[in-house]
Amino acid sequence: MVAEASSTGEVLRDVFRELGVELTPELAEPLYIALVTDTGRFQYTNTTPKALRLAAELVDAGADIHAVFQQVYESVEFGKLKLLARALERAQVLEGGRIVASVLLRSDFSEVGAVEPYSEGIIDYLRAVEGSELAVLIREPPREDGPTRRVSLRSSVDELDVSLIARRFGGGGHRQASGFSSELPIDEIVEIVREGFVAQRARASA
Repeated sequence: MVAEASSTGEVLRDVFRELGVELTPELAEPLYIALVTDTGRFQYTNTTPKALRLAAELVDAGADIHAVFQQVYESVEFGKLKLLARALERAQVLEGGRIVASVLLRSDFSEVGAVEPYSEGIIDYLRAVEGSELAVLIREPPREDGPTRRVSLRSSVDELDVSLIARRFGGGGHRQASGFSSELPIDEIVEIVREGFVAQRARASA
């Protein structure tokens, strides 16, 4: 993982450039999707000048930004809406509202007719809660042969580096968007993440 890169799309573009691979519309569009989603539609702090220059380069190469937006953000399966409802129903606040956390159980996916990709983007609703500094979404993947639980973390403040929390579990990512897998019970995961949040905020205010 390249920690200073804004997205997997940026990493791949650098690799393609080194290999002399021509940037066609068929390559540019998926790279643009990766760039848009990893930067939270260019809202996260990993939205660097290089990321914005790459966005322009990809559009010049044929990425259709309107088609991407419709495909990623405006084409919603009904099962995804029902899965979102489950996550919002279970949402809880900790540390005076500075942490917003929720859980999607394995049974949720089968009961609402959802597949795992439907959980993408749900954490952004938790992150958008007023006063939230850390959003946490714990998912039990519908496939039983995978990790027991996948955890996504999103920070809303510069002082909180969620990649430090993720690395404790062998995960990684960026300062504002990271994740990891764990076999621990849900309550233990929430508590360890909460402790990591409290420790970082205490250091920031010291």
